[in-house]
Amino acid sequence: MTAVTVEARPPRAAGPSGPLRPGAVARQQRRTAYLLLAPCVIILLALAIFPLIFSGTLSFKVDSLYNPDIARFVGWRNYNDLFDDRRFWNSIELTVMWSAIVVSIQMVLGFFLAVLLDRKMRGAGLLRTLIIIPVFVSPIAMGLTWRFIFEPVSGLANWILNTGFGLEKWTWLSHKDTALATLMFVDCWQWTPFIALILLAGMQSISPEITEAARLDRVRGITYYWRIVIPLIRPVIMVVILIRLVDSIRIFDLNFIMTKGGPGSSTLLASVYDYTIFEQGHLGLMAAYGFLILILINIVVLAFLNTLYRTEKAARAADAP
Repeated sequence: MTAVTVEARPPRAAGPSGPLRPGAVARQQRRTAYLLLAPCVIILLALAIFPLIFSGTLSFKVDSLYNPDIARFVGWRNYNDLFDDRRFWNSIELTVMWSAIVVSIQMVLGFFLAVLLDRKMRGAGLLRTLIIIPVFVSPIAMGLTWRFIFEPVSGLANWILNTGFGLEKWTWLSHKDTALATLMFVDCWQWTPFIALILLAGMQSISPEITEAARLDRVRGITYYWRIVIPLIRPVIMVVILIRLVDSIRIFDLNFIMTKGGPGSSTLLASVYDYTIFEQGHLGLMAAYGFLILILINIVVLAFLNTLYRTEKAARAADAP
């Protein structure tokens, strides 16, 4: 008698009218995925896309905050008014200069701090924990604290200068020659540890074999970091620069709390200037300025992403046999 072998087949998904075909199963899975994604998409549309479209529409109108009845469509007039305003160009130039200087200082100091923390020393873990504290401080609380420190009459900074060095007291935030530099100092104090810890993570991700080979070849000191460490963590460096550039362009809270753009317009960065337009009630002009800042940020992001892509492509081409 011959034995008959029966091949087992996986059961098909049963539907209300019988088994479903593979195409029907795929459609059902896609439908389920869309239903699961729908709440996130709705929230994104409500919190991001709709305000963006509304602001874009508002930028082509004259819409007063204090007199809504005069709202009307004016086309490109708000943009033309901004381009003809010297304070607009001053704020853009100041914001670009601010971003370039503070990010450069933070990257240099952050790199040296990361090199220091990368060494094996007692208490390194505690030090890493302590230096990240400024990042978690509320910007409002930090701005108020530093404003009290640089207070011209009874501030700690002037007390140290006067008592410790015998120098005259200085109006740090009220003098146009030092107000911007003081803001830069505070911003660097807050964000340099953040950059240092990210660069430190990049350094510690380098393969131990590479480090050991460099040690055997007697590649040490500045040469080691310049020829080995920096090329290997270049993508990390680019990402950190991008994050800090975007944050520095749209900075508001620290600038507003400490100087409100003064004295005069010596610290009038883009976001604070946009807020002054809002205080005057020109909603359309405010929306137009916000869109121009958005365009500036997108240009910076696209430029860095393009540079990062080309760097990665060149690295892969160099590694290819």
